[in-house]
Amino acid sequence: MNQGSLDLALTWDGRAIVAAAAVSTRPQVTSVLLGWPVAAVGDVVFRLFGICRQAQAAAAGLCARAARGERLSAVTLDELALPVALETISEHLCHLLIAWPTLLADPLRPPRVAACGDWRRRLQVVAGRQSAATLAAELVDWLDEADLPAVDGQPPAVATAPLLPRLTAAEWEDVAAADDFALRPTLGGEVAETGALARQVGDRTIAHLLAAGRRLQARVLARLLELRWLAAALADPPQLSSLLDACPVGTGVGLARVETARGTLLHRLELAGDGVARYLIVAPTEWNFHPQGAFVREISGCRATSRRAAQLAAERLALSLDPCVAFRCRFVDA
Repeated sequence: MNQGSLDLALTWDGRAIVAAAAVSTRPQVTSVLLGWPVAAVGDVVFRLFGICRQAQAAAAGLCARAARGERLSAVTLDELALPVALETISEHLCHLLIAWPTLLADPLRPPRVAACGDWRRRLQVVAGRQSAATLAAELVDWLDEADLPAVDGQPPAVATAPLLPRLTAAEWEDVAAADDFALRPTLGGEVAETGALARQVGDRTIAHLLAAGRRLQARVLARLLELRWLAAALADPPQLSSLLDACPVGTGVGLARVETARGTLLHRLELAGDGVARYLIVAPTEWNFHPQGAFVREISGCRATSRRAAQLAAERLALSLDPCVAFRCRFVDA
């Protein structure tokens, strides 16, 4: 199905991007789920999504179990967390090895398509703890030697969005019930940024970059730090269970949280009998490309003395926030 896209409009006055707007055409796929038996929700969601498919399916499965009042054991969480972690590693590698080098167009650091493809194939055949531990050791060694892209040249951010705290499913309970939350999510009335940066904000180097306004560079480093954590955690899968959880919100209502490569994913399901009466999905893109969100705040006021510089700054920022759909930057008259 058509996944939609992001239209990123830039108002440039010859010296800076003075304003910006982000408009999403992502379809509301949750309407497709209405009326489906709850037992089929996980399979339907898996087929609907092409990006972060494992995370979406895990969230749907957890949500359905919570809505039915099922107890989620540690074993169940471990089993669901492993494919989510493998998918997140694959997404981070693709981002760092292909997406960034392609955008930067540095002849000294070309896209590493073959290396990325090799790792993705190996990640896809991991079938359990033993093969995960074997791959983990090799990935940790490879990361120690990998020449991953360094991003510089982007001016410090003028304005930023606060970073989304890492909350449990139960802590999202009251927030996610709002009617407009899926399209315009906020926390405490504030927009926020989600993703690897929000999860790795406690790192000292990340903190220094943020203090200097170097948010784009901090996001790239955060992906690398998260890759290292995920690679190490593959050798001890119970650590991965922190990536997801779920809770019953009421009779026939479940809420699930899954940490994906792009940020926090939330699913909320309401049942009528054994069928889906209401379904809500809040993807990371809804946070980061909110009309008053991280992209709009950060690009507005960005210095750029040429149209090409303005476009490149916007494309770098958008890529660092990693939307789950294609995006296009265009200029409007100042």
